[in-house]
Amino acid sequence: MKKLKIKLRDLAKINRLQMEIFEEEDSDYVDYRVVRIKERAIENTLNKISSNEEVHSIVYKICNKHLFNTEDITFKPICDDLRKLGYEIELDKENKK
Repeated sequence: MKKLKIKLRDLAKINRLQMEIFEEEDSDYVDYRVVRIKERAIENTLNKISSNEEVHSIVYKICNKHLFNTEDITFKPICDDLRKLGYEIELDKENKK
């Protein structure tokens, strides 16, 4: 079976949107229109990664699990967990040297 490749920038986008949703829901007056737009952006990013709902669930849960990781504030823990499950993390071509 061929490994599914996930772009690091997609993981970063999902993680950033999850944090923005948390911040919005943490405010006194939650604007659910904003939350829904960000949730839809996460769904679109997950659809870009794969059309498989199981993959969506795995990637979303792993990104969410490391949202408040204060020990390592990089994307390395997310990438490590996905690699353990057999996914391949792909860096942006323009960042490779």
